[in-house]
Amino acid sequence: MSVPLRIAAAALFGALVLPPAALAGPSPSGVNLAAADGYNLVTFSGATLSDSDIEGTAAVGGNATFDSYSIGDQAGISNPLTAAFVVGGNLTAGNGNVFEGSIYVAGTYSGPGYSLDSAPGSVTEPSLGSAGIPFDFGAAQMALKADSHQDSLLAANGTAISHFSTLTLTGTSAGLNVFDLTDAELASDTTLDIDAPTGSQVLINVSGATDTFSDLGYNGTFSDDADILYNFYQATTLSMVGIGVEGSVLAPGAAVNFTSGQLNGELIAYSFTGGGELHAHSFDNRPSGPPSVPDGGGTALMLVAALAGSFVAAGRRVSATV
Repeated sequence: MSVPLRIAAAALFGALVLPPAALAGPSPSGVNLAAADGYNLVTFSGATLSDSDIEGTAAVGGNATFDSYSIGDQAGISNPLTAAFVVGGNLTAGNGNVFEGSIYVAGTYSGPGYSLDSAPGSVTEPSLGSAGIPFDFGAAQMALKADSHQDSLLAANGTAISHFSTLTLTGTSAGLNVFDLTDAELASDTTLDIDAPTGSQVLINVSGATDTFSDLGYNGTFSDDADILYNFYQATTLSMVGIGVEGSVLAPGAAVNFTSGQLNGELIAYSFTGGGELHAHSFDNRPSGPPSVPDGGGTALMLVAALAGSFVAAGRRVSATV
């Protein structure tokens, strides 16, 4: 075999054994919850809010029940007409307060006999209809469900190890560190340890329809809750009990029952009940890119086809010189 022919053959063989990483698309620079518009809580159906508080703002897509509850005491709202609590259905309120900002309700409002909004200049406006409230629940639901699905396709680049009831997640990327867990893996340990470079983001994709996020303490070196996102992309129910969550939770299809504990981040769910506290820690939204997943072999096939052409051409040149 002549030298040109051997070179073409070697190139063709090399294309056939390219590592999977060479066939993957570009890694995304980050993930975001921009469609949640910075709300501490977003639901697309109803919510029962009782015996607790949301430090930031809340947007409930269906009917909301509000009793012994408070919203917005750490929202940082300077304009009293800014929305602190948006309800896409009817609002039934017992005692409680919305400390900063105003209340906008698409449906009816039944209050406690005093003004639920307490900031000077704030208002409570019911019967606005879906077009009259300052949050588009339909558009947000579509966008956040798409975000959840897209994030679930990202290739894991971190490691997850369970040892002596501690689940250790280790990432080395300065950009986005992605981890894949099952609901059983998340529920089986009592301590979560996240180790990743400062300034990076952490995405934890959790599979499973019926999920439990409970009795789990945090003990990691990565402490920026604004850059941690738990994506329950298959969940239809999510139980949160006795837990301190460092980070935000994206569960757009789940009925979330947050019985006790606290979350330092944003929570996106289909519906919400419970007395868990939501602290006003906004997610650090970063531009997202295409998923780092294999292209089904298309790239390799194109490379093989191109190099096969070189192989054939080289063979013809050899034949012509014989």
